[in-house]
Amino acid sequence: MNQASLPGQDSQPQDVTCVECGHFVGALTRCPKCGAPVHKRMSLRALRYAAVLLATVGLGLLYLMVTHREIPLVKIGELKPTMNFAYVRIAGTVSSDARAFREGGKIRSMRFMVDDGSGEISVTAFRAQAQALADADKIPNAGDRIEVAGSLSVTADDDVVMRLQVPEQLTLTRAEAAVTPLEEITGAMVGSSAVIEGTITAVSAPKPQTKQPWVVKISDGTAEKEITFWDDIYAEIPDKVLLMKGTPVRARVSVKTYRDQLQLSLGRANDLEFLGTKQGASMTAGPAAPTVKAAEAAIADITAEMAGQVVRVTGRVAEVNPPKEEKAPHEVILEDGGSKIRVVYWDTVASRLKGNKPMVGALISVRGMVGVYEGQLQLKVNHSDQISLVDVLPEAKAKPVGGTAAIADIKKSDEGKVFTLRGKLGEPKSVRGGVIYPLTEGKASISMVLWDRSVPGDARDQLTSGCTVIVSGEIKVFKDVLEIVPANPQALQMVP
Repeated sequence: MNQASLPGQDSQPQDVTCVECGHFVGALTRCPKCGAPVHKRMSLRALRYAAVLLATVGLGLLYLMVTHREIPLVKIGELKPTMNFAYVRIAGTVSSDARAFREGGKIRSMRFMVDDGSGEISVTAFRAQAQALADADKIPNAGDRIEVAGSLSVTADDDVVMRLQVPEQLTLTRAEAAVTPLEEITGAMVGSSAVIEGTITAVSAPKPQTKQPWVVKISDGTAEKEITFWDDIYAEIPDKVLLMKGTPVRARVSVKTYRDQLQLSLGRANDLEFLGTKQGASMTAGPAAPTVKAAEAAIADITAEMAGQVVRVTGRVAEVNPPKEEKAPHEVILEDGGSKIRVVYWDTVASRLKGNKPMVGALISVRGMVGVYEGQLQLKVNHSDQISLVDVLPEAKAKPVGGTAAIADIKKSDEGKVFTLRGKLGEPKSVRGGVIYPLTEGKASISMVLWDRSVPGDARDQLTSGCTVIVSGEIKVFKDVLEIVPANPQALQMVP
């Protein structure tokens, strides 16, 4: 439809007004008034699409540049507070052993110093990054060559520090350290690390319920020194049976002072290397290290000629004898097929057995070193993880020290003995520090006491009144009432 031109229409560009009605359309391609199509100049349409294309390509190129550019290598002496949050790379020498701070068995943070000749900077890794370095055996030691990238941060004192963000951006070259004779380790070496060799002359475990470290004395013929380490380090040493007097070792230690006395500190389990045993074995402690093969053996096959060998045996506990004097060991008599052997361990082991505490009638597996004491064969256990409970059901009655019995047969004179009983649970009664269940068999009944410290709440969740259980425990008498007290969760089993 043709209409007369509006006033001023002839002077307007053709592509900004509707050719049909003369209405102003601007950048639109269709008239909002009459709906007629409006033909635009090609250059304007192309410019719009080109702008979107160029913006997309530009963002892509920017992404490639950021992800592929090399992180700048800077000198530590050139770092300034104005470089806060900058992401840079440094290369130098580790000037002090890394300090790892642990919490709940995991590394919470790690800190070490790096020196490149122009200055020194503190590098810190937290939680996941610190744990990843430990798992990859990349915890830096003094003297190691290192290249690391991270973000810079300025402290309240205007000191510049670095935080490691990506564990893969730390490259470590271990320094080859010569063995230092013990007599040459002096106060001048405090703050540095050293590699030492010697023979273990004594091992002292921390007392239960204390925060004392393990102390291992070694001698190399020139002097005798003490190596100290904490329980978390000890827990990571897989071949603890070798940590004994007479074992030759090599260790990388940090030289420190404590109460004005020199102290050699072991920072990691894999910094300790066992050079040999009586059998000539050689191994390194650590996650990747081979372990001592404990040959499976029947108790009847163990002889005095096997002294010094590590074996694993399985058998029923016939006797549990506490120490007869202060420095005497705990003694367990293990029986299998009519043959018996003595198993010994000390208070440091007994205090950590927890759920694997031997009880009369229980079937246990023991890994220990064969020895002969006063003409009697024995297995020596040096750590709690060398004893494991298989089951708590004795094969036969073992009176007078205990065994399986009917509840009706239990008398007050049996107090102190260990029995295995079977019965149905009644309604529980909560007491301070635990819970008491009536255990009945026919018309006979006994109280089953489950203390929180021995059988915690999560191990009792499956118990319900009316269910049948088999329980092994010590018979006690409290206020003229018979009780059976299991020592651990494994001593209590539900019967379908």
